[in-house]
Amino acid sequence: MSTVHERDRAPTRPTVTSDRPSPVGLTTRDVLARAARLYRDDAALIAGETSLSWAELQARTFALANALEASGVRARDRVGISQPNGPEIIEAAFAVAMLGAALVPISPRLAPDEIRYIVDDAGIGICFADAAADAALFSDARLIRTGVPDYGAFVDSGDRAEPARLEDPDDVALQLYTSGTTGRPKGALLSQRALIQNGLTTLLSQRLAHGDVFLTATPLTHAAAATRIFSLAVDGLTHVVLPQYRPEVFLEAIERHRVTVSLLVPTMLADLLDDPALSGADLSSLHTIVYGAAPSPVELVERAVRDLPCGMLQGYGLTEGCPALTMLSPQEHCQFAFDDALRHRLGSIGRPVPGVHVRIVTENGERVAPGRPGELQVRSTKAMNGYWHAADDSEVFADGWLRTGDIVIEDDDGYLFLVDRAKNMLISGGFNVYPSEIERVLTTSPTVREAAVVGAPDDRWGEVPVAFVVAREGELSDADIAELAARCADGLAKYKQPKRFVRLPALPRNPTGKVSIPELRRQAAALP
Repeated sequence: MSTVHERDRAPTRPTVTSDRPSPVGLTTRDVLARAARLYRDDAALIAGETSLSWAELQARTFALANALEASGVRARDRVGISQPNGPEIIEAAFAVAMLGAALVPISPRLAPDEIRYIVDDAGIGICFADAAADAALFSDARLIRTGVPDYGAFVDSGDRAEPARLEDPDDVALQLYTSGTTGRPKGALLSQRALIQNGLTTLLSQRLAHGDVFLTATPLTHAAAATRIFSLAVDGLTHVVLPQYRPEVFLEAIERHRVTVSLLVPTMLADLLDDPALSGADLSSLHTIVYGAAPSPVELVERAVRDLPCGMLQGYGLTEGCPALTMLSPQEHCQFAFDDALRHRLGSIGRPVPGVHVRIVTENGERVAPGRPGELQVRSTKAMNGYWHAADDSEVFADGWLRTGDIVIEDDDGYLFLVDRAKNMLISGGFNVYPSEIERVLTTSPTVREAAVVGAPDDRWGEVPVAFVVAREGELSDADIAELAARCADGLAKYKQPKRFVRLPALPRNPTGKVSIPELRRQAAALP
């Protein structure tokens, strides 16, 4: 197994017996124990045919933790899990944390080389994987198959007594790999303390409490959903999990389970609004849809505010921030949607959530005035400990601030507008060009469903913008492309205007649902 990052090391301490509280604060075990004590028979988890109360979830977690320990898992080990959404991920998250070890979720949608890289990089010794997973991708790790009797038998082999307390609030509980849009994925280390703080922040900022029912339709191997496993337990909310997203299945789940809140990425939200089943669905229980993970056109947000009988909440974050950092509340959505002077704020990522402090700085670390672009940096007790194996974290931490790598503009009232990822910026003829600025102009066209812009090499200008566009219906005609070029000419400086328009049936995406910028860059570079 690879050398452990120093930030992953807990101080040497004696084992604490299970009937004594942790001497230095709450752990995720304590969060689960509170829910099991106060809400014993209330629904904790509903996933397909599985339905568990909080007491049942705690009992199964004890058994799984004991089975893992009997199999050799020790504090600060890495345990993998690679499967579609299911109850096993939630049980494993709590069980592995009880041993002071870290769970490494691995999306089964990753390419084989990507899965193999994460398994080897993390030094995974035991991995839960669904029956369809290729065993060759998991190196020498012991595989425990889920979705078949293997997993159930493994849980049943564990003692149902509560395991001795081995964990500490500062132990890493989740090692989440970034999407790798700028190189090899990195393992972000999220501690139990950070995950609990994120849960408190989430419940406060989204106004959630026991009695709410949260529907997860995004992958539990991604940061937003993986951290939510612990957030919902903080006050015993019911967690409904879908194996995958389809609008009609999503709507049926809301009706059946009286769901009150859910999260969608913008493409999922667009699909929901376009689905004919929406008009006849019973959404009377739903009070909030959270959306985020990618830029959202103002027109899409306005449509959601108009067509959905619930509040909309924009959330911005990143894996390294565990993850929620800013939000635009449902009240602000309603205010801005019906005020022409403030309508542009629907395109913002809102303001910092409680417990998060921000600053916006130049490349030299100097603060910028409102209205000027700069890198968003944050300070929070729930930020990651660091990256796995990283000898030098100076690229991500600056004087105690977490560098997001995102370029934003702040207005006079503290609303933040995402300009682009710093690493997405291209330089054309010496001028900085931010692709998202061009994308916003393109998506104002009624013919365009979505757009993405990347830089392509150019002998004269160094780089030039290339626009990849997806039609709202059918295919974009030559006349439609000409209209897009004219729209860009009216709304953008000449050096920002795309030099090529490429029609695609859909934008390529990575397993987390984000547009694959490396793939688009490869396509742009190969254009004749």
